[in-house]
Amino acid sequence: MDIGLTCTVWADGARTGHLDGIGIYSRALWQGLSALSQDNDLRIKPYAFGKNLPAMPFGNPQVLARDFRIHAVLGGVLKLPLSNSGDIAREVQLFHATDHHIPLIRGVPTIATIMDVIPLLHPEWIKQDLKRLKSWLFINSIHRADHIITISEYSKQDMVTHLGIEPARISVTPLGVDPVYFQRVDSVEREAVLAKHGLQPGFFLSIGTLQPRKNLLRVLDAFELLPPEVRKAHPLIVIGRDGWHNEALLPRLEVLQQRGEGRWLSYLPQNDVMALLQSAGVLVFASLYEGFGLPAIEAFAAQCPLIASNSTSLPEVTGDAAWPVDPHDAQSIAAAMQAVLQQPEERERKVRLGLERAGQFTWSACAQQTLEVYQKVLANRR
Repeated sequence: MDIGLTCTVWADGARTGHLDGIGIYSRALWQGLSALSQDNDLRIKPYAFGKNLPAMPFGNPQVLARDFRIHAVLGGVLKLPLSNSGDIAREVQLFHATDHHIPLIRGVPTIATIMDVIPLLHPEWIKQDLKRLKSWLFINSIHRADHIITISEYSKQDMVTHLGIEPARISVTPLGVDPVYFQRVDSVEREAVLAKHGLQPGFFLSIGTLQPRKNLLRVLDAFELLPPEVRKAHPLIVIGRDGWHNEALLPRLEVLQQRGEGRWLSYLPQNDVMALLQSAGVLVFASLYEGFGLPAIEAFAAQCPLIASNSTSLPEVTGDAAWPVDPHDAQSIAAAMQAVLQQPEERERKVRLGLERAGQFTWSACAQQTLEVYQKVLANRR
């Protein structure tokens, strides 16, 4: 079985040194499928959009086209396939677009991984340049795919409800957690990272790119509802690069730092993030929308207590192991922040539950389920 696998977002992340959710997924899926290849007569052939693509663990991906944006318009408006569509059709039996760069290829069934439909449901949260055209092209490419993989039952239901896609055309393959998150950081190294950033254990932590759906403004509102002595003893530490629509957020973070009640550390290397995750009093993950919520199970694996939204896919992922909050209610978030500090026995119980739950989400299982989708799609075309 010869499978084409896109790695455009992974390649972009490898070039910039910032690997986010889709890039992590693409890399982990390639690793998992590669591990399954010998026992399943499986050959994975990576492809990517772009020019001057970086060297990857498998070598250099084959170029689909130099600019995805041009292909997206030509494919969406004029229905023109890739110029090298014929060559691809001779090389693979099935093509899997693991990111939102979904090519139009003649003669090969295409599977598209769609994490969520945020551009359709909440266009106010995405970047504003050409958003109507981008949303139309996005939806058009989803409908064009022969089969869809998504990452939670919640996301699947969104596609059924809002895009009218038949449930049988959508398969759910939950994400996994990198085994590195289960490893304990050496105490000397952890203390060195804390000293470098001027921190003591027990702080409130937020991790993720600064963007509207991560709801950090309301987390700040909740933090400011806490007593002053709590805010001083347990500052709010924000890790994440500046994203978009943060005109109101960045001044608030500056004030937080000036008061000595928190820090915005922007981008940090993974070793530092791991040390801080294992030193935090709790990870506050009050996102307004998640297709899955990978940081939740990463926190569980790191044995970090978790506050998580009680909406979208997060209850499906976190079960009973997190403190659930209404992400639209600062009082709800603040109450959970207080509860984590005041309920040590409950905190330990939830940490144990979280660790058990993290063990249920593996990349090897994700790869195996994905392989089964490939087999099903190919079988249905015979």
